[in-house]
Amino acid sequence: MKKIGVAVALLIGTIVLSSAYGEQSVEKPKLILVLSIDQMRFDYLTRFNDLYKGGFRTLLDQGAVFSEAYYNHAMTETGPGHSVILSGRYPRHSGIVANAWYDSFLKRTINVVEDPVHSPLGGKGRGASPVHFIGFTLGDVLKQQSPESRVVAVSLKDRSAILMAGPRGDAAYWYETSGGNFITSTYYMSEAPAWLEKWNSQRLPDQYAGKRWERLLEDEKLYEKYAGPDAIEGEWDRKDIVFPHSIRGAPPEREFYDDLRRTPFVDEMTLSVSLEAMKAHQLGQDDSTDILAIGFSATDVVGHTYGAESQEVMDQLLRLDLILEELFEEVDARVGLDHTLVVLTSDHGVLPLVETLQAKGIEARRAHPQVLEAAVGQALEKKYPGVENLIADSSRDIYLDEKVMQRHHLKRQEVETTIIDALLSTGLVEAVYTHSQLLSDKPSNDPYIELFRNSFFQPRSPHLAVLIKKYLYLDPRPGGTGHGTPYDYDRHVPIIFMGSAIEPGVYSDTCGPQDIAPTLARLLGLDFPREKDSRLLLEMIQSASDIMDR
Repeated sequence: MKKIGVAVALLIGTIVLSSAYGEQSVEKPKLILVLSIDQMRFDYLTRFNDLYKGGFRTLLDQGAVFSEAYYNHAMTETGPGHSVILSGRYPRHSGIVANAWYDSFLKRTINVVEDPVHSPLGGKGRGASPVHFIGFTLGDVLKQQSPESRVVAVSLKDRSAILMAGPRGDAAYWYETSGGNFITSTYYMSEAPAWLEKWNSQRLPDQYAGKRWERLLEDEKLYEKYAGPDAIEGEWDRKDIVFPHSIRGAPPEREFYDDLRRTPFVDEMTLSVSLEAMKAHQLGQDDSTDILAIGFSATDVVGHTYGAESQEVMDQLLRLDLILEELFEEVDARVGLDHTLVVLTSDHGVLPLVETLQAKGIEARRAHPQVLEAAVGQALEKKYPGVENLIADSSRDIYLDEKVMQRHHLKRQEVETTIIDALLSTGLVEAVYTHSQLLSDKPSNDPYIELFRNSFFQPRSPHLAVLIKKYLYLDPRPGGTGHGTPYDYDRHVPIIFMGSAIEPGVYSDTCGPQDIAPTLARLLGLDFPREKDSRLLLEMIQSASDIMDR
C-alpha cells in the first residue's frame, strides 16, 4: 500500500480550509475532471475550430479559454509537464526534471516513475509509483481536508497517470505494451481490482488487429485544406506516411501493442477504462469533491510520428473531439456537468516537422546526437589524454563522473569550459548552462536561463544543460519530430476551464499550467502554495450574484 513521507504529511497537515473569496463562494463541484491532451499545441484549437463538433466544440463555446498559456520550465517533456498540472510546482521544487535522469549512485538512467519496491498489478509491466515526486498535489491537499474525497487518474502513460494522481491518490491506471493491458501497482492497492481484471479479460486492444486507420471524414479535400498534403518527406520512417495506416504485428506480439499507440484507437481504450474507473470508484456520487484526471496520449505519439501539421494529427484531433463528447455525455448522465468542473490542458507542445518548416522558408534542420558526442569526446581526449569515462551519461545534456575528475585531480570548471567550447563549435548549440549558473539567482538578459532554473534540481539535473538551436530536431531517427526545449512551440499549450461558475470567453493575459492547481484550490476553498510568479486565474469567475453559496 502507498505511503507518504513524514515531512510531506506534516506539511500537508498544516494546510487548512480557507474561504475562496471572503463572503463570496462557489458551489463545490462533485467532480473535478482534469483532461491532459499529451502534446497538444494551442493552435490545434484555432486551426481546426471550424471542424470541431463534439467535446472541443463544447469547451470552446462554454469554457474560459486562456490563449497565452506557457509552461515556465525548459525541459518540456511528459513527466515534468504532468507533474506541474495538479501540483503547481516547477521541477526545481518537485524534483521531476525530465522523463528520465542519470543516477550517479546506481550508475544508470532511471525512469521518472520507476519503483522497484512495488510490483505491477493487472498484467505485466513496470512497478511504478510517485516515489520520485517531492511535495504534494491538489488531490493530496483535498484528501487531507476531506478524507471522503477520491482521487483517480487514468492514462496511456504511467508517468501521466501517476504524477496527476499524486502521492495520496486512490489509484492510477495505465497501459503496458508488454501484454496489452491497463495495469496499476502495489503502491495503490494489494491486488488488481475485479473491474480491471474483467476489462483486461475482454482483450479490447486485440479487437483492433487487422483494423486500418482510415480518415474520419470522407472529403479528402478538407484534409488538404486544413493540414496540407498527406505524405510529407520526413514523416516517421519515411515509408508508412500515407493514409490508410495498418497496425504492425499481431496480438499477442509486443510490436502490435506498441504500434497500436500510434493510432487514435488508444484514446478510445483510455476512455473505456476511465469510465469503468469512474464507476468503480464512485466518483462524483456524493457531496465530497472527487478528482478524475485523464491523460489522452495518442496525440503525442501521432505527433511524434507524422508531425504537427500532418493529416494524421488533424484526424486524430477530430476523433478525439468525438471521444471528449462521449466523455461529457457520460459525466453529465452520471454526475451532471452542472456539478462538474472541467479543466483541459497539455503537458507540452511540439516542434513542427523540419521539412514543413523548411517549405515555409524557416531555417530548420535535423542532426544526430552523435555529432555532439563526437565533438565533446575529441575535445576531452585532446585536453586530458588517457583520462577515460569522464562523461557518465550524455545524449544532449551531459552528466560528468565526479569520481573520475577527483581521481585525476581535474578542475571542474576547466572540464566544463572544454565541453562547452566543443558543444558550441558544432553550430547546433545556442547555450550551455552549468550548475553554478543555475544555482544563482543573478538577473540576466538571457531569455531562457530562468526557464532552465525552474527545471533545475541539483541531485538529478545534468551537470551541463544544453540549449540546442531553435528549429533543430536532434534525434537519431530519420523522421518524425519532438519537443523538450524552452522555445514557444514547445511551451505554448491550451488551458480551458468549464463549469457553472466559469464565465465563458477568451482570456489573453499570460498564464501557465502552474496556475491551474492554485486556482482550483481557491475554487474549493483550500489554502494552496504558489510559485512566486504564479497567479490565480480569477478573471474567469462569474460575478458574485451568479455564484451559489456553499
